[in-house]
Amino acid sequence: MNEVVSIYKAKTNLSKLVKKASEGSTIYIGSYGRAQAILSPMPKKKEINIGIWADKKRDNAYEDIVSSDPDIVKSFNKSINKEIL
Repeated sequence: MNEVVSIYKAKTNLSKLVKKASEGSTIYIGSYGRAQAILSPMPKKKEINIGIWADKKRDNAYEDIVSSDPDIVKSFNKSINKEIL
């Protein structure tokens, strides 16, 4: 197991520890050498390909569902322009 950073040290060096975690390290935080919490990097987000809905665009069935959210509309339009294998 990795070294345990004391709670006091973690509090005073939080920005450094967060940067280290964002670079891929896992930091154990606790007291008396026992880990009580873990600071780790965020999981990577995968792009959602919604190109399988391409047939829905033809009959405009999706518009009432997604047209109220511009981010969804943008993602949808981007995905249907990709070539589906």
